[in-house]
Amino acid sequence: MKTQNAAIATAVMIMAGTAYADVARVGEFDSLQFEGFDNEQWTFESETKLVFGGIGEVFASDSGWIHTTGSWGLSSGDWSGRTTAYDGSMLGNTRGSIIYRFDQTQHTFGGFFATIADVADGTVKFFGSDDALVGESTLAAAVGGEWSWNGWALQEGFNRVEVTANYNDGAGGFLMHDSVRVISAAIPAPGALAMLLTGGLITTRRRR
Repeated sequence: MKTQNAAIATAVMIMAGTAYADVARVGEFDSLQFEGFDNEQWTFESETKLVFGGIGEVFASDSGWIHTTGSWGLSSGDWSGRTTAYDGSMLGNTRGSIIYRFDQTQHTFGGFFATIADVADGTVKFFGSDDALVGESTLAAAVGGEWSWNGWALQEGFNRVEVTANYNDGAGGFLMHDSVRVISAAIPAPGALAMLLTGGLITTRRRR
């Protein structure tokens, strides 16, 4: 169950699997800046939408759409995939990337992700206030609609996050987002073992 008012906690950071040395993977954490998409009714919207209580906005790249729903399926050729929201409603798109943009610098970003396509995983890119790329990492999203936790922290901070599925030769689409959260506070230097463990480095959970 999502938690909006719990104390902030993160897991031990590890550097493996990232393309930039300043991107650290983190375990599941709680934050007051939480977005579950449960109160949104976006039906293939091409407009930018406010999220996280107004400190951020979300939209799709490449003239794509964002869509909120409790369940979503995809059929293509011999493939058929479906998932239900991790908790309440989820956010997805049909092509391109889903982009989160913040009015203030953030340092930690995470959420639960699932794909309804027949290609697993994706990428996440972080950009600074000057729109320069400051970090990049892989994103875990297994074929079959299972929900996987993904979290990252950047000492330098970021103002924009671009999430793209590996589907369609890396062009994106059909990657579901739910229970997303951010933290604006600075984090310990990379490699530090500080912080409260929340159990596991990357937690995969079955959809509800």
